[in-house]
Amino acid sequence: MEFAKKHVLIAASTFLLLVGLVLAVRQLYIMFAVLALLAPVSWYLSRSTLRALEVVRQAPGLMKEGQQRPVRLTVTNSGVRRRYFFTVSDRLPDGLEVAGEERALVPSLAADEQFTVEYTLRARRRGVYEIGPAILEHSDLIGMFQFERELGGSAELVVHPTPERIPAVWDRAASLRAPQQPRRRFRGEGTEFYGTRPFVPGDDLRRVDWKSTARRGQLIVREYERAEATDATIVLDLQRSHHRGQGDDATVERAVKLAASVMAQLLERGSSVGLVAAGIEDHSVPPSADPRQRTRMLDALARVRADGTQTLAGVLAEYQSYLPDGGMVIVISPRLDSEALGVAEDLQTRGYAVSWMVVEARGEVAGRRRIQPHQLAARLADRGVDAWLVDPGEELALAMRRVGRGR
Repeated sequence: MEFAKKHVLIAASTFLLLVGLVLAVRQLYIMFAVLALLAPVSWYLSRSTLRALEVVRQAPGLMKEGQQRPVRLTVTNSGVRRRYFFTVSDRLPDGLEVAGEERALVPSLAADEQFTVEYTLRARRRGVYEIGPAILEHSDLIGMFQFERELGGSAELVVHPTPERIPAVWDRAASLRAPQQPRRRFRGEGTEFYGTRPFVPGDDLRRVDWKSTARRGQLIVREYERAEATDATIVLDLQRSHHRGQGDDATVERAVKLAASVMAQLLERGSSVGLVAAGIEDHSVPPSADPRQRTRMLDALARVRADGTQTLAGVLAEYQSYLPDGGMVIVISPRLDSEALGVAEDLQTRGYAVSWMVVEARGEVAGRRRIQPHQLAARLADRGVDAWLVDPGEELALAMRRVGRGR
């Protein structure tokens, strides 16, 4: 549009000049001068519009995947004259988007006046992002020139993956020969009633059974039981050469979502859960059943990247201390080679219950050295591993398929 306007002005002013020279008409010279000066004058008057403006951003520092939160940009005119008709927007990376209009128009801003722009930010994908800087844009009086200025710096935003409800992953956790984890009774925290006993200092007063207290004449508290928890470590395979796909379809995004869902499920059950996630940067989390472990692991999963160079066997050897004695090791991996079989057998030999989740990529094609995903899962199952296939493009609850022996 600006290119066309420039050509029209040049052609019109040249025509007026030529006709004025031929006809010697003074008014045509004046019209030529006006057209010739219109563009530079418009540029000169508009070039300083974005000067003396300041931007302050109020943005969340933490969000969940799929969540929407408001962001406020406050524009201040610290100059001495009024500024007219400019737009304000934020520069956003891939993975974040604006729900609604991306640019807000500021019609007028007097000296020392403030204007607040608010937009809704949607976190489409987990990760660590830089929001900003803010972009101020202004067009000259006749729309021929565009001016742009970046202000407000940037702000870090951490987006946690959102766990999904998935099938139970511990059905064969206690013994690969048994279909289900045996149940033992634990007094203390839980949801099922176990019994009552006299109050001792340190007991939670919310557990006082007032009817029993009135009947016995002393403070009586209720006790509950919980199912036996399976200690587990989630191993996220981040070796770069095995990950495929881009954006939301990338295998690393699928693997991270699955790791978050497995973690949430096990912590809800009372398990001690750890994470092995070693790429170029180490985001592994030592095992714990502490209530704050969920936040620690989600923060780590928000930061992981599929950029590792070390083999999975090498990573497991380095993080041996993170694996629970006699517990469960859950490997989430897109690899389609025989190393998976060797790693699984080694873990079993050392006494771990192994669950292996094969994360498939959209349009998966096996190369000469690769095994088809369903074939790898079947071979793992034949070795007594609790093997899963995770299909691409669907919710995890529908995408996860447990593979039996001989399939």
